[in-house]
Amino acid sequence: MEACAIYPGSCGEIIQGHVYGKDMLISCPVNLFAAVRVFECQKPINRLNYQKSSTLLDNILKRWGYGYLNTQFDIDIKSSIPKSKGFASSTADLCGVYICLLKLFKRQFDIKEAVEEFVKIEPTDSIVFRDMVLFDYKGGKHYENIGGYLKFYILAFEGSRVVDTLEFNKRDLPPLSDISDILKLVKDGIESADISKIAQASAISIRRNLNRLPYDIYNAVEKLSHATGGLGLIGGHSGNVLGIIYDDRERCMYAVENANAIAGCKPYLLETLLGNEYERDYDYRPG
Repeated sequence: MEACAIYPGSCGEIIQGHVYGKDMLISCPVNLFAAVRVFECQKPINRLNYQKSSTLLDNILKRWGYGYLNTQFDIDIKSSIPKSKGFASSTADLCGVYICLLKLFKRQFDIKEAVEEFVKIEPTDSIVFRDMVLFDYKGGKHYENIGGYLKFYILAFEGSRVVDTLEFNKRDLPPLSDISDILKLVKDGIESADISKIAQASAISIRRNLNRLPYDIYNAVEKLSHATGGLGLIGGHSGNVLGIIYDDRERCMYAVENANAIAGCKPYLLETLLGNEYERDYDYRPG
């Protein structure tokens, strides 16, 4: 008995900061994927390589009353999502494992259950939700639907520095900036399908939090954005990815030709995902 699931990562966060008395974020799924397989096995050894995913599997089985089956399942993950850089690789892995277990035990996706179990393991990205959501990524107590995901394009640059999400969030860091004002900008952008407003909000969010996580390439990426018609910057607020937002694929592809201007970084041409553009394992319902 086995089940498979595919789930996307993100490219940092559109905004991240303090709203309603909590640290919150909004992000979008992009075309980087984790392919997860959970399967019965007499001697599970692969899962030793996936500590967070293995913990989730154990916790979910116990929650459902199947804890005695824990040692009978193994995990395999093939992922194109860079690890520890701000692409939500761990959240994608956890979503994949959870969906595999739903398939195996013929259960329905329960967002409250998923959020409760994910945040026990680590701060969690808002791509766990079907739509764009303002999410309390540490406590999982508040999530506010902002609207559907919109299509835009990102020329992203992955830096060499590794940032462990758990360790980073335990540091004695300056507090996240208040982003109540730019939350309205994001909401307006979604309501009017105006990518420039979303990009403007994202760029402000990055600037306000440079004192917490500076980017060595910030000035170079901002310069490239201005030179290629970028609408604003987007990045990982606890990672090492910084990108440029475009509302036009051709313009983004033109910018790719100049990607070597950012030395020491691996470039990615990414696009956000809409519900009908990939296997929506999130929407899994037992047949």
